[in-house]
Amino acid sequence: MRIDKADLSMKDYFQRILLVFPETRYPSGQPPLGLGMLVAISRNLNRLIEVFDMSFRRHPFEDLKEKLIRFHPDTVGISIMTPQLADASRTAFIVREILPEALIIAGGPHATVLPDDTIRRTGADLVYSGEAERAWAALHNDVEPSDIPGMTMIREGEILSVPGLMLTEDLDTLPLPDRSVFDMEKYFASWYSMDRVDHRLRGTSIMATRGCPFKCTFCQPTLSEIFGKRTRKRSPESIVEELESLVKNYGIDAFMFEDSTFIVDAKWVRSICELMIDRNLGLRWCCNVRADLLTGDLLDIMIKAGLSKINMGVESASQRVLDEIYEKGITVEGVRRALRLAKERGVYVQGYFMLGAPGETHEEMKKTIRFASREPFDDALFDITTPFPHTELWERTKEYITKDYEDFDCFHKSVYELEGFNPERIERMKKRAFFRFYLHPRRILQTLKTILGPGNLKRTLIKVRRI
Repeated sequence: MRIDKADLSMKDYFQRILLVFPETRYPSGQPPLGLGMLVAISRNLNRLIEVFDMSFRRHPFEDLKEKLIRFHPDTVGISIMTPQLADASRTAFIVREILPEALIIAGGPHATVLPDDTIRRTGADLVYSGEAERAWAALHNDVEPSDIPGMTMIREGEILSVPGLMLTEDLDTLPLPDRSVFDMEKYFASWYSMDRVDHRLRGTSIMATRGCPFKCTFCQPTLSEIFGKRTRKRSPESIVEELESLVKNYGIDAFMFEDSTFIVDAKWVRSICELMIDRNLGLRWCCNVRADLLTGDLLDIMIKAGLSKINMGVESASQRVLDEIYEKGITVEGVRRALRLAKERGVYVQGYFMLGAPGETHEEMKKTIRFASREPFDDALFDITTPFPHTELWERTKEYITKDYEDFDCFHKSVYELEGFNPERIERMKKRAFFRFYLHPRRILQTLKTILGPGNLKRTLIKVRRI
């Protein structure tokens, strides 16, 4: 079915709802919290809703067919990130085959920046661009899709997109993600965000902010198209209450702030830390940081509140690449300074690096690998530079892209054909980077300890999928 009626009523489609997370290749310890938020909203409105999470299934599409027949939802929502596009399209095809009258809604980052492409590929009835909570509630309350900013649909044979974003200004008004719809024990068993610190930690993820003020070309303006241009933050009280709930309901002893730059507002971070200390949570945690925002004083209060690890976006050891290609706004020396501040205080540090951007030389890539290996990072993640749709990097380098969106995979594939650098060469270099880093004399013993530690085999195998 395709929506092509101006008077279509939504209320009949929001009695039995199935949300699908089409992650079949790279399961992780981070449950899809966005779907958990939508579940909480639907349940607060007394709707029957379930989630079909493909992350840990051996036969995800066969299981999906059985789920659709057994549950028979009126509406199926599919969350799509660009690397999940092929599986999301296959999911939509199966839904249409088994339940031709069901309403299919697509959302997520890929749907946000390429709604027309998404509606064509998936055959979805509705595609929503942006953060979804307010629009999701509006559909439950029988608001006409053409009256919802950010909605794309088919009308009279043409694609109609409604301009605008529906942002939630006060994040504290949103319900906490309903994690009961996920197999949390499998997520805990797969959570490796802090296994370098202590593989016995039982942890999960939370989100404290939306939006990012920085203009890195590999993220923006896509992030702003989803979350708007202003960074919004939850209150420290809301964050700590969620952590207390996770301790009570799931027995966690660790967590990660998944926000792209947790420390963008130092005063707010201090308030969170002080409240965590006052509540005596006793949790160990990690977060993402920018080198230029990290100070000794901020680290000290974070450590007092339980900080054990930071993840730092370095991207490249070439200042030219940082400035001219990524527009990162940091310096290599600034990274060394931040690394030194953390290591002096006993904090573990993971570096994020990228290889294979158009205009990056072979020597610059080797320089990045040497830098990562020789500096005292405890962990590293090497990605292949991937120009996700509508980012500035994508706009600048479209002429070099030779792969379809369904082939975008920053772990294993280069989508570029560059003079002197075919995709296979960049992919081989990325693999060598991992081996050189983890087999370096300064960390080989820790690597073996992490791999061979009790209960760590599953996490290691999940990590290996990304190498």
